[in-house]
Amino acid sequence: MSLDVLYPSDESLARRAVNGDRAAFEHIVLRYSPALAEFAAARTHTIQDAEDIVQETFLRAFLHLKDFNCRLALKPWLFTIAYRLIITGYRKKTPHLADDQTLESCDGRSPRHDTAMDWVWESAVQMGREFHTVLWLHYKEQMTTAEIARVMNKNQLTVRVLLHRARRRLAKRLTETASGQAEAAHYWIQQCNRVAEGSNL
Repeated sequence: MSLDVLYPSDESLARRAVNGDRAAFEHIVLRYSPALAEFAAARTHTIQDAEDIVQETFLRAFLHLKDFNCRLALKPWLFTIAYRLIITGYRKKTPHLADDQTLESCDGRSPRHDTAMDWVWESAVQMGREFHTVLWLHYKEQMTTAEIARVMNKNQLTVRVLLHRARRRLAKRLTETASGQAEAAHYWIQQCNRVAEGSNL
């Protein structure tokens, strides 16, 4: 049995789903529900809001499969849908960092949430939606600048500036509140120092 059968790539799943393979789309839902649930739960007001975002994201993805360009990455496309749903439907609601119970309720699986880093994301969310989002997509979802730009509907230069400012601002916050959390603070400060030294984002 080929590896693509056991572990199909996003591109393979997308092509099959676009061609009407419902099982392939269900595989996509299983693959990305946890990440989307965590992303939505960190930005919405209630568990129900996060669940609604995830469900609506996959519904819209399914309805627009025929318009999806299989040469593009699937993950940023899904996050783009979710992000736009959040900013258009939940602007007036205050974002908060979801706890483990919230995440489990959203996706029915053990969360990927690292409780040791709660304080980092609590600091990030207080910096505002855009800074929180750009940090989340970069560090939690391992997206490139180009992918983040697509999700947030911004150009790559704007994303680079946002990421640069977010890392510097977060590092400042963490150095002010890093008592007992030296190891985690050191990691984030290193990221900001690399930016300050002119490294690639």
